[in-house]
This record gives sequence, C-alpha cells and structure tokens, in this order.
Amino acid sequence: MNFTLHLTADCNLACRYCYETHSRAHMTEETAKKAVDLAFSFGHSKNGFSLFGGEPMLERGVIECICRYASEKAKAAETAVRFKMTTNGMLLDESFLQFANAQNLEIALSHDGLLQDVQRVTRDGKPTMKRLEPIVDLLLEYQPNAVAMQTVMPSTVDRMAESVQWLYERGFSRINTAIDYRVDAGWDDASMAVLKTQYERIADLCDAHFDDVRPLHYLNFLSKIAAYLNDRPCLECKLGMRQPSVSWDGSIYPCNQFLNLPAYRMGDVNSGLNREKQREIYRASLDPEPDCEGCAIADRCRHHCACLNFSLTGQMHEVAPVQCEHERILIPVADGLAERLYTRKSARFLLNYRDDPLD
Repeated sequence: MNFTLHLTADCNLACRYCYETHSRAHMTEETAKKAVDLAFSFGHSKNGFSLFGGEPMLERGVIECICRYASEKAKAAETAVRFKMTTNGMLLDESFLQFANAQNLEIALSHDGLLQDVQRVTRDGKPTMKRLEPIVDLLLEYQPNAVAMQTVMPSTVDRMAESVQWLYERGFSRINTAIDYRVDAGWDDASMAVLKTQYERIADLCDAHFDDVRPLHYLNFLSKIAAYLNDRPCLECKLGMRQPSVSWDGSIYPCNQFLNLPAYRMGDVNSGLNREKQREIYRASLDPEPDCEGCAIADRCRHHCACLNFSLTGQMHEVAPVQCEHERILIPVADGLAERLYTRKSARFLLNYRDDPLD
C-alpha cells in the first residue's frame, strides 16, 4: 500500500506561484504511526510513504518517527518499504541526509534554477538561491540521482530551458518541469508559443547529453516517450486506489487535490479505509472526458488524471484548456526527441526502451 502523508500545512517560503493555503495544522506522531499501521494491515509485500507538506521538513521529528517505525515493521514482516519526500531544501543538513540514506528516503528538491530568486523567496521576500548552494552540494553528494522539481510561470517561461541547463550543469541529472496551472496564472497564445520554443531547446539539450556518463534525464519527455514505446497510458490515475492521501488529522482522501473535502473522505486511520467509498470514487473517475473523444493523443495525455482536472476545473472529467494546450505542445516535442535518439542509434535509448522506461 502507498500513502501520501500530509505532515503539515505550514511552509517557510512564500513562492510566487503557490496555490496552498498555509496554516499551523500538522500531523502528530501518534496519527502518523496509525497511518503506517493501516498501510501494513493490508499485507502487501511492498509499502511506500510519500511525505508531503507544506514544507515537510518543518516536521522533521515526525519524518524520522515514520521512517524508523515503518522500517521496523517492514523488517518484522519481511517486506519492503520506501519513502519519498519533496522539499524546498532550506532545512536539510548533513545529519538528516545521512538519516535519509540509511532509511531509503528519496528526496526531490523544489528548485527553479536561474529563476529561484524570482519565484521562490522567504516569507519576508528574501532570496533563497545562495542559501541553498551548500545544501545542493550536500544533497547531490548523498543522493546523486535526486530530482530537481522546477516550476515556470508565463512571466518566466522564456528562461525555462536556460534554467534546465543550469540545473544540469549544477549536478542534477533528473529534472522535471511543472507549469503554473493556476486558473489566474495568465497563460495565453504568446506564452504558450514561448513554452513550445523552450521545450524544443530542452530537447536539444537532452539529445546532446543523453549518452553522456551523466545523462540529462528530463522526466517530462521520458514519461511521454515511455507511454508510446511501452504501449501504456501516460498516467493511469486509479484515483483513490494507487495512493490515497492521509490528512493531518488522520482522515483519508483519494488524492492531494481532494484533501479535507467531506464528500471525498474515505475513512481515517482509526476506523480504517472505507472500501465502498473508495470503489465509488474510483468508478466515478473512470468515466470518459467528453471533450477528449477522438483525440489522437488521448492515451498519452494527462487528461486521465481526475485529481488534476478537479483541481483546475472543479470537475473530474473537465479538462482545463491550458492543460490541453500544454500536452499538445509537449508530446510532439518528446516524439521528435525519441525519433532523433532512435535514428542515431543512441545506445542508452535503445537499451532502456526495449524493456523498461527511463523513469
């Protein structure tokens, strides 16, 4: 069983594109342990926990409690357990990274590259890039394959490729970009045209570095390529089934975007998972998206993601125009990169896409 554990609603930054409503709400160690117990109660051979915020490192003690407690249970049950966490990095230090490696805790860093000081600032508006420099060094020393999670807004999209290159040269081999999907973000035809040009420049970077000793794995492209070459949907949402979210108070919801909405509550860590409600939500998520019928890229597009749709439109099966346009830009560029790699017989490309995707 995989759970996302929402440790806190608080954060120590004030990112320009943040959509969260921050508060002091946080998960106690008692609630966290009950969530771990519930996950193990299903008897699966593998369990996973994604540690989420706000900024999860504000609850460092709870993180350490979860990892130790779940690891002990996994050892006793002779099962596997994994942990993942996305952090802004401001509170990382060497002792925590040593702990993370010992506990199989995979860390992703939210970092916008050259856009960092424009978009990701402290609560009092101060820059963060310089403060993160020694932390980035430590993270890459302990976890060389850590993912850098970049976000771009319409006002900064013209530097997206330049920032990806900076992150790669800084030492990150695995990079993912998200666009600011907020309804009022301001995407228009002009900024979408810039986005397309930026993706094309990133494809050139990937082509240039794909077979290097330290390749550039740009996850936006690789997921689309894998969906085509491995003949599987880009994103199988399996809403409520794949990775339920546990709120700070122990209530269980199908995904992050449904958190604390009573209509989507699927139980709690005390009474357990309401399987009937879980199946009801999952079945509802399987209905088709009417606007996507007959689309040539439907099997490779994120329109299947009911939680993303819900967060943008308030409906599980209504796709936001900006999301649709983004996918129509991204997929052809990813396909063009795959064709280039195949044509020049990239050894890494041919090796990885015969069996498993590079993800």
